This record gives sequence, structure tokens and C-alpha cells, in this order.
Amino acid sequence: MQTLKKFQEILPKDIAILLKTDYFNLMASFYETQSSFLTNIYQRYNSIETANIVLCFARNTHLEIIRQREKNLNFDVSLERFVNNFNLINKPSEKIISIVQLTGIPKETVRRKIKNLLNLGYLTNNKDKNRYSWQLSTKDKDSYHEIINVEIEVLSKFVFKFSKSLKLNLDLSMIRKELKSQFSFYWYHFLSSQLLWLKRWQITLKDNDLLLIILQTIIPSVQYADKTKKNINLDNIPKIVGKINDKYDVSKIAVSATAVSEVTRIPRATCIRKLEKLVALGFLLRETKTKRYYVNQNIESKTKNIVTSETVKFTIETFSQFLSVILNSLSNYKK
Repeated sequence: MQTLKKFQEILPKDIAILLKTDYFNLMASFYETQSSFLTNIYQRYNSIETANIVLCFARNTHLEIIRQREKNLNFDVSLERFVNNFNLINKPSEKIISIVQLTGIPKETVRRKIKNLLNLGYLTNNKDKNRYSWQLSTKDKDSYHEIINVEIEVLSKFVFKFSKSLKLNLDLSMIRKELKSQFSFYWYHFLSSQLLWLKRWQITLKDNDLLLIILQTIIPSVQYADKTKKNINLDNIPKIVGKINDKYDVSKIAVSATAVSEVTRIPRATCIRKLEKLVALGFLLRETKTKRYYVNQNIESKTKNIVTSETVKFTIETFSQFLSVILNSLSNYKK
């Protein structure tokens, strides 16, 4: 009888080590994935803060769908069945205070945005008027699969790239298929990571639309960093990213308001206003001649650096947990 090969679990610490040692390759891909995800949710809700509130309800809805397997082990949690599952389950409800705790958004802002989401039909009141639930309109149901398919495609490519670094030999089409097949399981973990990450930046920036904009300056800074450095670690990553020298001039990393607007689809006038706010806060610098913007990593006050040891460590730890879950599940599925 053939002996089954023992499955070797991929731990979050293994993921974290790889992200640190191959930071410039993998993290550039990660920031691009985040830029795509945030752009999509910004387009749906016209605000990352508003979208973040909806993500709280969506995350808990996927958890409730997964819990149906407590009653039926073969319960279908696929993307294809999502709308049916959404209609089947008892919708999880949230109070304003729980949304504040999950997002870090001020209470009065949450109250105002929930009122707007109620008017637009994205949320509904429960019998207890102080609790709210996610609602999918007919239009949302028709477009949901199309929206999620785009996000799954982007995420699949990132996971595939990461799996190659770990020599897991996973096929891109298999990753895509599995994410759709076990959709609510993976999306619950994905949204859990996003909520943690967005809360951290909400507390730092006070406006997560700024995060989507600043990602457009971080991506070229990571892509064009001096990768000749050896022994990459959390302490020297911030010293390398955004450093301007004779090998690494500002023209390679600076971005214009027009370019930011084209990528994020945020109106150009809004981009200019928010880019100038980031300059005033000390996170970005603006080139005088070209009026382009780039990451400010060259000041003494570490509180003004956007790429710090603390933020890099937090990002790696947060998404290492998610990547560990998804890669272990995919490897098990393949076997």
C-alpha cells in the first residue's frame, strides 16, 4: 500500500520571513494588489471609509455562511452560490459602536455614513433600530459576480507569484478555481486581514482615501529601490525605500496628480487636494519643476515616514496570517 506523503504546514512566520527577504519583489506585487482592491471598492462607494464600513458587514456575512457547515458539512460556499446563500442565512447585524471598534473611524462619521448607506439601500435596519445589516439590491446581485471575479483574478495572480517563491508548484487556474469554489471561506479571511490593515491606516491618516493615493507613490519607490543591498531587514527597509541618491533619482519614483487620478479613478482635483494634504503632513514631497510627488523618507522625524519599520512589520504580520491560511488550503486541495 502506498504511503501518503505527510503535508508540511506553512506557518505565518515562514511567510513573514519570505516577505522580508524578498521584500522588493513580493511587496511591490502586494501594494499593487492593494491598490487594485481599494480602487474597486472606492468606485463602488465613492469613499474608502464608506467601503470599509460595508466590509465589516460583508466579512460577518461570509462567516455566517461558513457556519452553515456546522449543520451540513457539504454546504456549498462557492461564489456561484453566494447570492442564494445570502438570501438563505439570517443576516448578521451590527451596532454603530462595533463598526467604530472594527474600523477606527470616529463614531459620528460612522453614524453619518451608515445613514447614507441606508438611504442608498446598501444597509437595512433590523427590528432593533440600533442594529443594521448588509443588503444586496437587485442591481448589486446582478453585478456582484462580475466585481468579485475581477478581485479574485488580481488576488490569484498575487498568490500564484507568492507560491512560486515558496516552490509550491501551484497552478494559476487551480488557484482561481479554488478561490471561487470555497469563496466565502477565503473571502472571510481576506476581509479580516483588510479590516485590520485599514484600521491601522485609518488611525494613522484619519482619511483612508489618502491611503489609496499614497500607495501610488509607494509602488514606484519599492520597484526602483536600491536592491543591491544585502541582509534586508525591517530596520534597513525604510532607509532603502524612498532614498534619493545618484543611482536612484526622483524622476523614477515621482508621480503626477494626473497619473494618480487615472489609476485610482479619483477625480484629478480631489487627487491634487489630497496629495497636497499629504505633503503638508510630511508624508510626501513635491518636486518644484514637474510638480510630481514622491515618498518622503529623508526626514529625521520618523513619525512622518510612511514606510517605517513598524508599518512594514504590521503589514507583513497581518497578511502573513491570511497567506498562510490560503496557501495551506490550496496545497491540501492539490494533494
